[in-house]
Amino acid sequence: MKTKTKVGMILIVIILGLVVSPAVALNQAGAMKKSVELRETIAISNTLKTVMIVGHENPQFVPQTIHLKIGDSIRFINQDGQDGGLAHAVVSVDPSGVPNNIFKDYLPNVSDTFIVKFSESGTYYYIDSIYPTMHGTIVVT
Repeated sequence: MKTKTKVGMILIVIILGLVVSPAVALNQAGAMKKSVELRETIAISNTLKTVMIVGHENPQFVPQTIHLKIGDSIRFINQDGQDGGLAHAVVSVDPSGVPNNIFKDYLPNVSDTFIVKFSESGTYYYIDSIYPTMHGTIVVT
Protein backbone atom coordinates (compact mmCIF):
# COMPACT_ATOMS: atom_id res chain seq x y z
CA MET A 1 0.00 0.00 0.00
CA LYS A 2 1.30 3.44 -0.88
CA THR A 3 2.31 5.85 1.85
CA LYS A 4 -0.21 8.45 0.62
CA THR A 5 -3.04 5.91 0.91
CA LYS A 6 -1.95 4.90 4.42
CA VAL A 7 -1.77 8.54 5.53
CA GLY A 8 -5.19 9.21 3.99
CA MET A 9 -6.74 6.25 5.81
CA ILE A 10 -5.16 7.30 9.09
CA LEU A 11 -6.57 10.82 8.67
CA ILE A 12 -10.04 9.42 7.96
CA VAL A 13 -9.86 7.27 11.10
CA ILE A 14 -8.75 10.25 13.19
CA ILE A 15 -11.53 12.46 11.81
CA LEU A 16 -14.16 9.75 12.42
CA GLY A 17 -12.82 9.36 15.95
CA LEU A 18 -13.20 13.07 16.55
CA VAL A 19 -16.80 12.97 15.30
CA VAL A 20 -17.94 9.72 16.94
CA SER A 21 -16.20 10.05 20.34
CA PRO A 22 -18.19 13.09 21.54
CA ALA A 23 -21.48 11.38 20.58
CA VAL A 24 -20.54 8.25 22.54
CA ALA A 25 -19.41 10.34 25.51
CA LEU A 26 -22.65 12.35 25.44
CA ASN A 27 -24.74 9.16 25.42
CA GLN A 28 -22.77 7.73 28.36
CA ALA A 29 -23.10 11.02 30.24
CA GLY A 30 -26.88 10.94 29.75
CA ALA A 31 -27.11 7.40 31.12
CA MET A 32 -24.93 8.36 34.09
CA LYS A 33 -27.06 11.45 34.81
CA LYS A 34 -30.23 9.32 34.85
CA SER A 35 -28.60 6.85 37.25
CA VAL A 36 -27.45 9.67 39.55
CA GLU A 37 -30.92 11.28 39.47
CA LEU A 38 -32.51 7.96 40.49
CA ARG A 39 -30.04 7.54 43.37
CA GLU A 40 -30.69 11.13 44.48
CA THR A 41 -34.45 10.53 44.44
CA ILE A 42 -33.99 7.52 46.67
CA ALA A 43 -31.48 9.27 48.95
CA ILE A 44 -33.71 12.32 49.43
CA SER A 45 -36.67 10.13 50.30
CA ASN A 46 -37.24 9.46 53.99
CA THR A 47 -38.38 5.92 53.21
CA LEU A 48 -38.55 3.76 50.12
CA LYS A 49 -41.32 1.15 50.30
CA THR A 50 -42.01 -1.51 47.70
CA VAL A 51 -45.18 -2.65 45.97
CA MET A 52 -44.76 -5.93 44.09
CA ILE A 53 -46.75 -6.85 41.00
CA VAL A 54 -47.33 -10.60 41.22
CA GLY A 55 -49.80 -13.35 40.50
CA HIS A 56 -49.74 -14.27 36.78
CA GLU A 57 -53.06 -16.22 36.94
CA ASN A 58 -54.56 -13.66 39.32
CA PRO A 59 -52.31 -10.57 39.03
CA GLN A 60 -52.32 -8.16 41.95
CA PHE A 61 -50.40 -5.45 43.77
CA VAL A 62 -48.85 -6.57 47.07
CA PRO A 63 -49.61 -4.87 49.36
CA GLN A 64 -52.82 -3.37 47.99
CA THR A 65 -52.82 -0.55 50.56
CA ILE A 66 -49.66 1.15 51.76
CA HIS A 67 -49.12 4.02 54.21
CA LEU A 68 -46.42 6.65 53.72
CA LYS A 69 -45.28 9.91 55.22
CA ILE A 70 -44.75 13.04 53.15
CA GLY A 71 -41.41 12.70 51.37
CA ASP A 72 -41.53 8.91 51.19
CA SER A 73 -41.32 6.99 47.92
CA ILE A 74 -42.79 3.82 46.51
CA ARG A 75 -40.99 1.47 44.17
CA PHE A 76 -43.26 -0.66 41.99
CA ILE A 77 -41.54 -3.87 40.82
CA ASN A 78 -42.89 -6.18 38.12
CA GLN A 79 -42.34 -9.66 39.60
CA ASP A 80 -44.95 -11.35 37.42
CA GLY A 81 -42.40 -13.66 35.82
CA GLN A 82 -44.11 -16.95 35.09
CA ASP A 83 -43.97 -18.05 31.43
CA GLY A 84 -41.73 -15.15 30.43
CA GLY A 85 -43.64 -12.56 32.43
CA LEU A 86 -46.52 -10.22 31.87
CA ALA A 87 -46.36 -6.52 31.09
CA HIS A 88 -48.05 -4.15 33.52
CA ALA A 89 -48.88 -0.44 33.45
CA VAL A 90 -49.25 1.41 36.77
CA VAL A 91 -51.59 4.41 36.40
CA SER A 92 -52.93 6.76 39.08
CA VAL A 93 -56.70 7.20 39.04
CA ASP A 94 -59.30 9.29 40.84
CA PRO A 95 -61.66 7.58 43.33
CA SER A 96 -64.04 6.63 40.51
CA GLY A 97 -61.23 4.88 38.56
CA VAL A 98 -60.60 7.51 35.88
CA PRO A 99 -56.88 8.07 35.11
CA ASN A 100 -55.67 11.41 36.52
CA ASN A 101 -51.98 11.28 35.43
CA ILE A 102 -50.49 12.03 38.84
CA PHE A 103 -48.14 9.14 38.03
CA LYS A 104 -47.89 6.40 35.44
CA ASP A 105 -45.34 4.04 33.98
CA TYR A 106 -45.15 0.95 31.79
CA LEU A 107 -43.31 -2.10 33.20
CA PRO A 108 -43.06 -4.55 30.30
CA ASN A 109 -40.47 -6.93 31.75
CA VAL A 110 -39.83 -8.87 34.91
CA SER A 111 -37.66 -6.81 37.32
CA ASP A 112 -38.66 -3.49 35.73
CA THR A 113 -39.13 -0.83 38.42
CA PHE A 114 -40.86 2.51 38.75
CA ILE A 115 -40.37 4.93 41.67
CA VAL A 116 -42.81 7.64 42.77
CA LYS A 117 -42.07 10.18 45.51
CA PHE A 118 -44.98 11.75 47.39
CA SER A 119 -44.62 15.35 48.54
CA GLU A 120 -48.27 15.99 49.46
CA SER A 121 -50.58 14.25 51.91
CA GLY A 122 -53.67 12.54 50.58
CA THR A 123 -55.06 9.26 49.38
CA TYR A 124 -53.85 8.13 45.98
CA TYR A 125 -55.49 5.35 44.00
CA TYR A 126 -53.95 3.38 41.16
CA ILE A 127 -54.71 0.54 38.79
CA ASP A 128 -52.93 -1.56 36.22
CA SER A 129 -54.36 -0.23 32.96
CA ILE A 130 -53.64 -3.57 31.26
CA TYR A 131 -55.45 -5.51 34.02
CA PRO A 132 -57.88 -2.89 35.41
CA THR A 133 -59.20 -5.23 38.11
CA MET A 134 -55.80 -4.76 39.78
CA HIS A 135 -55.98 -1.78 42.08
CA GLY A 136 -54.17 -0.27 45.04
CA THR A 137 -54.23 2.61 47.46
CA ILE A 138 -51.50 4.84 48.84
CA VAL A 139 -52.23 6.88 51.98
CA VAL A 140 -49.79 9.74 52.60
CA THR A 141 -49.89 11.59 55.94
